[in-house]
Amino acid sequence: MPALTNHARTDHARTDYARTDYAHTDHVRTDHAHTDHVRTDYVRTDYARTDHARTDHAHTDHVRTDHARTDYARTGPRESSQFLQYVTDKLQFSKLPAEVPVMFRVVELPQNHHMCKVKSLNKGDANSEVTVYYQSGPKALREHTLMELLVMHMEEPCFDFLRTKETLGYHVYPTCRNTSGVLGFSVTVETQATKFNSEFVESKIEEFLASFGEKLDALTEEAFSTQVTALVKLKECEDTHLGEEVDRNWAEVLTQQYVFDRLQREITALKQMTKAELVSWFQEHRGPSSRKLSVHVVGFGASEQDAEGGAERGKGDRDEEEDDESGSTYGEVSRLCYLPPSARTPSANAIMDIHAFTKDLPLFPYHKILE
Repeated sequence: MPALTNHARTDHARTDYARTDYAHTDHVRTDHAHTDHVRTDYVRTDYARTDHARTDHAHTDHVRTDHARTDYARTGPRESSQFLQYVTDKLQFSKLPAEVPVMFRVVELPQNHHMCKVKSLNKGDANSEVTVYYQSGPKALREHTLMELLVMHMEEPCFDFLRTKETLGYHVYPTCRNTSGVLGFSVTVETQATKFNSEFVESKIEEFLASFGEKLDALTEEAFSTQVTALVKLKECEDTHLGEEVDRNWAEVLTQQYVFDRLQREITALKQMTKAELVSWFQEHRGPSSRKLSVHVVGFGASEQDAEGGAERGKGDRDEEEDDESGSTYGEVSRLCYLPPSARTPSANAIMDIHAFTKDLPLFPYHKILE
């Protein structure tokens, strides 16, 4: 019996010990859960503080931005003048002893056709570019607006004829030229010497201009008015951003013309133009007394009688080729190689040296398009 009693007591002690361990384990789990809860609350608190800090930072940036916008909006003519005077005083500007022209003088082209044809500098480049330019001369604001209207009429048929129908190249466009007050217009085609000869491309440009003249003659008054209205609306469009307005007005300052209402003057001139005036203006540049200059930059390809991987050498490049020890056919040449016109353009006068061609030509006086 005593032995059984001791055994029962031992089992009872073990049971109490197990209960104690289980209670301790639960207590540990409770403490652990409490610790995790505290950590979670701490993380949430830190997260809330971070969000609050971000909100405060964003609010601060917003206030700064609003403050900058307010300062910009408050800047007026008086503040701008004061700032300009401050910069002038700091840099200690002084007047020039003599007035320096802001524009350059332009050569007056002869009253016939001249062609400047040069080989591309890159021997591995097949791209060619042909530009046919018709010079008008120093003109007034009305003629400049008339030239813009002419080029606008020309854009769609130019692309349709030279790009869509003749497939001469991807880049085909007419341009209104204003070179230091000397007006003109041009038609440019970017093509490839592997497909087309540059003089063949020029013949197609001339073919287009002839057909365009016929279309101008057949133009209805309604179609003419539609084009005028389209150009007027284009000039009446508001600037999309402040930079456009700044660039337009700063250009007037740089060229010392100061016609800050130029767009309004051009719109007034457009509304007074007639179809007969436009047709006469185009025919004047296409007549026998026209001043025409063709510029060809000729790439390397089979259509230009170039051998595969090489090129036919023109005057001015043969001597250099003999001195070239490397014998490379794809290197860079160091000077222009002038090419004479072929039988395709018998009426063209060749320009074999640009300096020699321009040195004896008269120069137009300095000219500004003011009114």
